[in-house]
Amino acid sequence: MTTSISSPTGFLPLRHTGLCLAEARPSVQFNFLLRFLTGASLSSAVAGEGDLGRTAWGALTWTLAVFAVYLYNGVTDVCEDRLNGSRRPIARGELPPAFAIAVAAGAAVAAVAISVALGPVNVGMVAFMLALGYLYSGPPFHLKRRTSGTVAIGLTASILTYYAGAHAYAGGIDLGTQLIVFVLAASLWTGLVGTTTKDLPDLEGDAAAGRVTFAVVHGERALRLAIVGVSLALPAVVAGGVLLLGDPSLYPPAAAMCLGGLAVALLCRAPIPPGPRRRRPYAVFMVTQYVLHACVIVPQVVRDWPLL
Repeated sequence: MTTSISSPTGFLPLRHTGLCLAEARPSVQFNFLLRFLTGASLSSAVAGEGDLGRTAWGALTWTLAVFAVYLYNGVTDVCEDRLNGSRRPIARGELPPAFAIAVAAGAAVAAVAISVALGPVNVGMVAFMLALGYLYSGPPFHLKRRTSGTVAIGLTASILTYYAGAHAYAGGIDLGTQLIVFVLAASLWTGLVGTTTKDLPDLEGDAAAGRVTFAVVHGERALRLAIVGVSLALPAVVAGGVLLLGDPSLYPPAAAMCLGGLAVALLCRAPIPPGPRRRRPYAVFMVTQYVLHACVIVPQVVRDWPLL
């Protein structure tokens, strides 16, 4: 039996492990890590001194849990991904689903095991995050098939991530106004704007795969109108609430959300033919999330380590 020179048999597990990282969507993994660290940063503004070592350990456990959730989602999404022309490793046939499931299971077990060092509350949050991932992707639930399920899981996972970061840093959760307002605003941005813009480029493939999302049921025009509505209304409400609170630390993220919402609305104001252009609103949504988190994390780093 001959062995491929480009992919020696001995290196296949290593190569497949690298493909698992790509399948789990590094941009989304990074976004969840930013949420976790933002929760820690907001907690420090309320609780003062915290435990950076505990925060780093918590970030590791959370990253493993999120990795497991999204890798498993990639396995269950293979039909839709192929119909939508996705180039992720499983969809293009380079990563065996059985290998991906084994790695996802290992990551899930590792996340729970190492979270034990942080106490029962953290173990419970990690287990809950993994349960949300299974409810979203796994049988018999498959909540991903309906927009309501996607919104509910997205909102819950987002809020849980911020509070996991806050708890890891402070050893508890002190619900200051700044923490509550930012977490609710950013999580609604994820649940409403993220869900709708994510469905836009996948409309045809989701319909062929039997999903019954808002986009599939009502069509591209109705989805665009919904995107325009939520991407303008939500930032306006958030900005109004922040102005009423009068907390200057929330002004930059509120302004970033307003600009991001306006950009998303402008991209969706007219019909968008199938293809790469339909992914632009979701890309703007993601960039806006990065900026929102940077507006919290960067000032905290500058304040605590002014010489950096």
